[in-house]
Amino acid sequence: MDKNYWTTERLNRLYKDWPADRIEELKTQIKKSNWRFGYHIQTETGLLNDPNGFSYFNGQWHLFFQAFPFGGTHGLKSWTHMVSDDLVHWENVGKPMVPDTKYDRHGCYSGSAIAIDDKLFLMYTGNVWEKMNEVRHPYQDGAWMDKDNNITKLSEPLIANPPKGVTGHFRDPQVIKHGDYYYAFLGAQTTEEKGEIVAYRSTRVDGGWEFYSKLDIGNDNLGYMAECPNLLFVDGHPVLTFCPQGADKKSFKYDNVHPNAYIVADDINWETMKLINPSKMRQLDEGFDFYAAQGINAPDGRTLLTGWLGLPDTTYPTDDEGWEGGLSMVRELSLDDDKNLIQTPVAEMKSIEDGPEDTFNGMEVDKQSLIDFKINPDADNQVAITAGNTHLVFDIDSDCQKLTLHRKDVENDGHDETRSIRLNNGKIENCKLYLDNTVFELFINDGYKTMTGFFFHEGTHLNLNWTEVEEMRVTKLANLDINGSK
Repeated sequence: MDKNYWTTERLNRLYKDWPADRIEELKTQIKKSNWRFGYHIQTETGLLNDPNGFSYFNGQWHLFFQAFPFGGTHGLKSWTHMVSDDLVHWENVGKPMVPDTKYDRHGCYSGSAIAIDDKLFLMYTGNVWEKMNEVRHPYQDGAWMDKDNNITKLSEPLIANPPKGVTGHFRDPQVIKHGDYYYAFLGAQTTEEKGEIVAYRSTRVDGGWEFYSKLDIGNDNLGYMAECPNLLFVDGHPVLTFCPQGADKKSFKYDNVHPNAYIVADDINWETMKLINPSKMRQLDEGFDFYAAQGINAPDGRTLLTGWLGLPDTTYPTDDEGWEGGLSMVRELSLDDDKNLIQTPVAEMKSIEDGPEDTFNGMEVDKQSLIDFKINPDADNQVAITAGNTHLVFDIDSDCQKLTLHRKDVENDGHDETRSIRLNNGKIENCKLYLDNTVFELFINDGYKTMTGFFFHEGTHLNLNWTEVEEMRVTKLANLDINGSK
């Protein structure tokens, strides 16, 4: 669509004021797309970004996502609500939370959820422009959801103003309970334009919130804004994930416009809000398109996480088709002996495996496939997915310590883009590559490293070639057509 279409008025138009046929027009247009996903969550129309409100409630998994259903651009955000019995097959509830009050009228921004008795409590940032696109006022809002998935917003904000010394960039509350208190961790920008994470607490979730402390993570390299904070517990250790926008690349290497980082600690002092013996900041994913991850400590004992397939301040070729973005597969988290975060697809993903394929070099692979390969330790290994003049190529050098990913697709005008990972200890032994037409997720050494991104190819089919790989196995995966619609 012509970029001139997206005027300030259209980007901030109330949902009720959009023409009734706008969504149907987009549906018709998007049906022609060759780039849609099969088993990843996507939106039926418009834009999808951050995962929100990931929770287990009333016998089901609940996962919301930021959405602007009227086009492939960042307009007024709402929450689309998905449910699942198994973390794999997702269905749209059809009851979105839209910006329709004085405290969220310019967008229901990111937040979280917590189950309390027979209700689910949602805490989110309500975005309000006091002068359109000039002065932002963030409200931290709340809502209750009942067992019929009906959402009732609170009449007043939970936190009406940022704390002293913080700008209007104050958002993304993650609410958890510890002891007698509920805690909310929020991303913030100081008036000196430094990123930080702050904590509020209350004895009740729907009121009484007071500023408690800045979270001391043992690292000041949080750029100019630290957004999407998540405090999780993995194998008994606190793990903090967050997105430090503008982090100094001299002390924290990353290639994307903004990184998604994590820190592992031995413990957390809840009185001083200090992480005990925190690790260095590390990248959560080292591919092209992964951001704003949200995780939960699930009732079944697992720590689970999903991320936005996309990046802020970035355009994609699907924008012109009227849609953008997706969510990664749900991942289970664990720690190795060196406190490295291990990420693996949830075990439930095996339910969509459709048996092994006859495997030979140069074979055509289904657009929904799992490609599992074992590295030859005595040679340079290469695995390539090609489609027309576009390709994904994975090169593993002869010492098996470095993997370089080359992407040439319609998005980058025929030029190679690269990302690489290096193991300082040990060798690359195996890789699992999940393909979903134009999305890939690569898990290296059983999830020790991950690389996620888009591959907007120009072909009608995909071909697989390899050299020097010790073992190759291809499994067809089901096309679930998860499209965020009902």
